[in-house]
Amino acid sequence: MSLFAGSGQRQMTTIDPEPLLSPAERATLAAVCETLLPELAAEAGDDPRLFGLHAANLDVAGEIERAVGGLGAAQRQDFRRLLRLLAQPAFMLPLAGRARSFAALPAGRRERALLAMAVSRLEPLRTGFQVLKRLAALLFYSLCPDGADNPAWRAIGYVRSAKPPPEQPLLRLTPVAAPATLDADVCVVGSGAGGCVAAAELAAAGRRVVVLEAGGGRQAPDFDQLELDAMRSLFLGRGLAATRDLGIAILAGATLGGGTTVNWQTSLALPGAVRDEWAERSGCACFAEESFSRSLDAVVERLGAGSPHGAVNANNAVLRDGCRELGWRWRQVARNARGCDERQCGYCIFGCRHGGKQSAATTFLLDAQARGDTRILAGCRALRVLWGGGRVRGVEAVAATAAGGPVAIEVRAPTVVVAAGSLGSPALLLRSGLELPAIGRYLHLHPASGVAGTFAQPIEPWNGPPQSILCDEFAGAPGGGGYGFRLETAPAHPGLLAMSTPWCGARDHRREMQASARKCTLIVLVRDRATGRVGVDRAGEPVVDYRPGRQERAALRQGIAAASRVLLAAGARQLLAINHRRLGLGAVDDPAARARYFDAVARCRCERNWSTLWSAHQMGTCRMGADPRTAVCDAGGEVFGVRGLFVADASAFPASSGVNPMVTVMALAHFISQQIKERTAGGGDAPAPSLRPTVAF
Repeated sequence: MSLFAGSGQRQMTTIDPEPLLSPAERATLAAVCETLLPELAAEAGDDPRLFGLHAANLDVAGEIERAVGGLGAAQRQDFRRLLRLLAQPAFMLPLAGRARSFAALPAGRRERALLAMAVSRLEPLRTGFQVLKRLAALLFYSLCPDGADNPAWRAIGYVRSAKPPPEQPLLRLTPVAAPATLDADVCVVGSGAGGCVAAAELAAAGRRVVVLEAGGGRQAPDFDQLELDAMRSLFLGRGLAATRDLGIAILAGATLGGGTTVNWQTSLALPGAVRDEWAERSGCACFAEESFSRSLDAVVERLGAGSPHGAVNANNAVLRDGCRELGWRWRQVARNARGCDERQCGYCIFGCRHGGKQSAATTFLLDAQARGDTRILAGCRALRVLWGGGRVRGVEAVAATAAGGPVAIEVRAPTVVVAAGSLGSPALLLRSGLELPAIGRYLHLHPASGVAGTFAQPIEPWNGPPQSILCDEFAGAPGGGGYGFRLETAPAHPGLLAMSTPWCGARDHRREMQASARKCTLIVLVRDRATGRVGVDRAGEPVVDYRPGRQERAALRQGIAAASRVLLAAGARQLLAINHRRLGLGAVDDPAARARYFDAVARCRCERNWSTLWSAHQMGTCRMGADPRTAVCDAGGEVFGVRGLFVADASAFPASSGVNPMVTVMALAHFISQQIKERTAGGGDAPAPSLRPTVAF
């Protein structure tokens, strides 16, 4: 599930691994990086500071090798196989027109070969190109040698976070130094949107709670708000997670607080029409009932997200102004924020130092420790749920010591709440030997594409509140279930911009990046009917298979066209869709050019690495329902056939939400927590005995 089609759950080591590549493979990789990101002679309008840079300045090839060296054996072999193919003259002949190895080709032929790979009719070639381009572009624009600014930043107008003085850590983390067994009433696996609420509710009810978080334990003082460091330490797969075919890049939090630590704070309640649909299709009437409404209200109040507030930055103003001009429906959305420090708004997607972002750490996890007995273990990965005789007994896990070594942890608990996310939760249940047919199925990803508009005036998409304006003009009629798309904005930083900007030649990509400070990228977020699947590889790590269906592909094309019209109405002077054939519009005042552009958008391909797709919302895979043949847990979140085992995260969604899911995840966890209290009243069964000695922390 990583960028190299392996696991996204496994975190790469921070210690440089042994050299991965042979000298010949290393030479091929260096040649690829220098072709993607060469030194270029500055022409009219080009900034010599930017065009004079090249990949070797930042040792991009070496950084890629170190990154790939931290992946699993299968992924390392895939990467080496790709480089060996590029070294074969016969393989290069149809791509470059010369039967020579890639490294031996002249620069122009190398560029021709990469461009041919990007749009090849053979999907593996497009996939291989994406591996190389995404990694090289990300690193070139986000690496900070010796802690200094990236040398491209000044030329593109980017300024790093001012790093205002941080708040003190709010949570007490339980250190692990040796193998141990912990006794608890409840073990919660995952500290994100679902796990934090379950921990708070059950701790307040007098239950002894242990929370296991597979990611690191960074809190406010630890966030340096640098893009690359944050991706490596706070995101799943070190920011490089993807579907098996790399067709969709997956952004998901993998740290204390999960996605709430890194998300864009958009706080939207589940639409009424979707609630009704969920109730009908799942057989769980609760979604349409007042009890679920009360849970929604409770989490919105705790998050401070009851109504919109705060400034609208230039990035979001583009969406607002364009919709106004077109007469389309838009609104300012609520954000889970209280008293933000504007000096770090926009950088808080890499962790909030101020405490204004109402993440899990500043709300429900804090409540869990303030109101009850809650221990939190970070860097502690749940290996399997322990169960037998139709009853849960606890969780077996492995934790990292301060020195980095692994130690075995067992939590003995009569109640286990699985909240590891829609990729991690099914993988955990599969590793635990559960055989319900729906585990891992019915995955929804809200596939997203986008289009960038370049303006005459500065936009600085990294500055200010990340997302505050939403266009739901095309969200779909209530009677149709809301299967349309929404338009939002992306708070893009240089690495993400470089990864998503099409590479249609080195000079073209460099010029697009030079305009970064004047760009606004609008996101097309599609509510998907099509589903995918999460399985596990030989190591038990999640592997994601998902491809958007016909309706999703049509909605993506319609969304790109709609986003383009918004950008033009707001005054954009150029457009560039996120596609691998150059799909742009420069002559915005030429009706014929506009017509050709929109005709090309209507025909563009969005799947299988023909364009870059993203997912920040993973849902389903352990869904709630009335039938164990098509669902994993019942209307109370309890897993069929295993008493005391509950699911309380986005994996329990019966279908996609159509809106940013954080509030819905929290509400669902709040609702399920009430069911847990009722079903386990009186404390439940005693914990099963363990062979390991109990260690008190």
